[in-house]
Amino acid sequence: MNVNMKKFISSFSALLIVILLSSGLSGCSTTQIAYNYADWLLIHRIDYYFGVTKTQNWFIKQRLTEHFAWHRQDELPLYAHFLVMLKAKAQDGLTQEELDWAFDSVDARLLELFSRLLPDTASFLSSLHPAQIDYFEQKVIKHPQENKGEKSAEEIKKRLEERAEKIIENMEDWFGNLSKTQEEQITRLTFSLPDIKEDWAAYRQMRRKELILFLRQKPSSSEIEALLKAWLITGSYPPEYQAKFENMGHATKALILQIDPLITPKQRQKAMKRLEGYIKDFRVLSKR
Repeated sequence: MNVNMKKFISSFSALLIVILLSSGLSGCSTTQIAYNYADWLLIHRIDYYFGVTKTQNWFIKQRLTEHFAWHRQDELPLYAHFLVMLKAKAQDGLTQEELDWAFDSVDARLLELFSRLLPDTASFLSSLHPAQIDYFEQKVIKHPQENKGEKSAEEIKKRLEERAEKIIENMEDWFGNLSKTQEEQITRLTFSLPDIKEDWAAYRQMRRKELILFLRQKPSSSEIEALLKAWLITGSYPPEYQAKFENMGHATKALILQIDPLITPKQRQKAMKRLEGYIKDFRVLSKR
């Protein structure tokens, strides 16, 4: 699953996804610390977006305690098992079938987490006062800038180069230093990815506005849950975005399969050791 899946809406459930996934991005040595403090971070992030009351804060703490107990016991062992299987499959390079399996496996775990959190997310959102909805709007809605017209070829090239640099930086976190030849090959391959940065920003802005408008109508908890479920679980993207985002998903998989043969055995072994670290972390965390 692309990292953009972590950016749906700035709500209770989406924030938890961000924290849980981000805990595994900065190195195995910090995963356990990040996870153990994730509830505290979530409470502060939710307060940042909504300015929660004492009653809401108590509700969030109570429900997070139960959700994290479930997540430790039921989900973390599944994460560890997934990484064990991924390590076995990736030892000699990934096939299309194996890559599809990996994406589907991550999707399944995210959907399970969303499904678990949706009822409490809806309950929390239904408790918001008008002033809190206004506060949330100020935090997440960006005022449109003056139309600057079409991006120039130079601006587009610069954005693609910056994206390639980020991809290379992320790869070096996992595989170690890349050779100049590898960097040049990967940079060229990344230029085949669609440039959907502005489309994704517009989509998120649209969903946030829809959510705010909906909340101002004072819907019930069940109505909010139905809306979030349609967006995050059972629904699809609006027609103007559907093809673009699906194409990005296909292109991302194609890019991974093109880059995979460029990785040397030594570099691949470094990534396997890092996976082993995450497997250990998830197993330790699941038993606490």
